[in-house]
Amino acid sequence: MTRRRLPAEEAKTIILHHAKLLFIKKGYDRTTMDDICASTQMSKGNLYHHFRNKEVLFLQLLAQHAEQMSQKWLRSAEQSTSPSEQLIAMADLFGRDCESPLLPALEEYAKTLSSESEALATLREITEAAYRAIRQLLQTGIDQGVFIQEDIETLSFTVMSTLSGATQLCLTMPKLSGDEYAALHVNAIKLLLKGIAMDEPN
Repeated sequence: MTRRRLPAEEAKTIILHHAKLLFIKKGYDRTTMDDICASTQMSKGNLYHHFRNKEVLFLQLLAQHAEQMSQKWLRSAEQSTSPSEQLIAMADLFGRDCESPLLPALEEYAKTLSSESEALATLREITEAAYRAIRQLLQTGIDQGVFIQEDIETLSFTVMSTLSGATQLCLTMPKLSGDEYAALHVNAIKLLLKGIAMDEPN
């Protein structure tokens, strides 16, 4: 049977969709490009034309996920009235992301990386997007007199490491609900806020 040639963006969307389902079902290690060919019913030549290997495909999925997180954060920030509330909303979002079905595949993938891997640059870009959002939020809080006049990089590192550490710890726990993961992250940030909030005038 002759397979019709799809427009490039439509083909990529189909490939990413099927690859995501396979990574969730089988994990990173056991998913192969042959599996993705079979699932999409595309030829190997077509698949490799869009993604030169499994790693590039998986990194694209991670970037896509990061963009979706960013959009959720922006929508959440629009509904929050203060930097403190926005920080709590971000913590809630980080916590709920612990339920992402892609995380087990990401943990498998991370074990394959070496310090010389070119993919680390892509992963750093994804992480830095969250870091920049946190930095901007904290700077707004400082400018508004809500947060202490501390070095912005120190504050950003502290908040990012609190959220990242909470995520890492949550992933070692027995399976929790999204609400429970979110509550752990939110409580961690609420405790941190007690340390960086400006004292209210008497």
